[in-house]
Amino acid sequence: MKKVLVLSLLSIGITALAHAQATRTWVSGVGDDVNPCSRTAPCKTFAGAISKTASPGIINCLDPGGFGAVTITKSITIDCTGTLGSVLSSGVQGIIINALTTDKIVLRNIDINGAGTTLGTNGVNLIQAGSLIVDHVTIGNYSGQGIIASNASNTPKIDVLNCVIANVNANGIILFNGGGGVKMMVADTQVLNVGANGIYASGAANIVELRDVNVSKAAGVGFQIDNGSSTAYLEGVTLFANATGLNSLAGTNTRLSRSVITASTANGITGAGTTRCFGSNVVEGNAGTQSCTNANVAQQ
Repeated sequence: MKKVLVLSLLSIGITALAHAQATRTWVSGVGDDVNPCSRTAPCKTFAGAISKTASPGIINCLDPGGFGAVTITKSITIDCTGTLGSVLSSGVQGIIINALTTDKIVLRNIDINGAGTTLGTNGVNLIQAGSLIVDHVTIGNYSGQGIIASNASNTPKIDVLNCVIANVNANGIILFNGGGGVKMMVADTQVLNVGANGIYASGAANIVELRDVNVSKAAGVGFQIDNGSSTAYLEGVTLFANATGLNSLAGTNTRLSRSVITASTANGITGAGTTRCFGSNVVEGNAGTQSCTNANVAQQ
């Protein structure tokens, strides 16, 4: 009887260990998802590693590899700094985030690409989370959006830092929220050759800051903000060779400083919203309308 009890306790202990989650896990191009995702026995995919990673936890890339599309449902950092870590998601979305409204997500140094016979749909889709940081990430070759915040339940904070978004058929970045406003900063980032708008803040009560951002050759608007009570601050922003440079719709407020809007094929600056130009901006060489609502306001 004692022997049976001991064996049962050992079995329970082994099962518990098998299901334990580590704070830091690893993926490798030569890994295997049956592994525990440790440094010496890494997993093969992000999807395989995330189930073995505690919240909040970190998934690191051990060496170069394509680690597959993943759905994130908890606080997690995926960091491939120091190597080439990628997501190839032909026909599907690259990274879906559908976590709790308090969860914090970080994506760092990842190449997210939808290339293939059938292009991927969206690069990053934020359905729900408390915050999202996208840092040194490259996104390209999608039939839909580069980054979309499609949340309907909360007001997440989004930071897009040192990124390149190129060759997507819809919008580079779009806030399409029904949850009552997003606070987003985009800094040191390029949005190039997109089929719709470069950066599009749709929905009410958004607060957007663009700092040292270049949006070039968008088939639609370089930067568009709509819905009343939304505000935008643009500093050091270049909107070059887009159909329209900036469109600020009725009820919105946009402020520009040290920015350049040029070579727009339709309009430089348009829309019924308030657009105020502070300090030294260059709004020149555009077809159609190109004036700020209040031009050349002294820098405060």
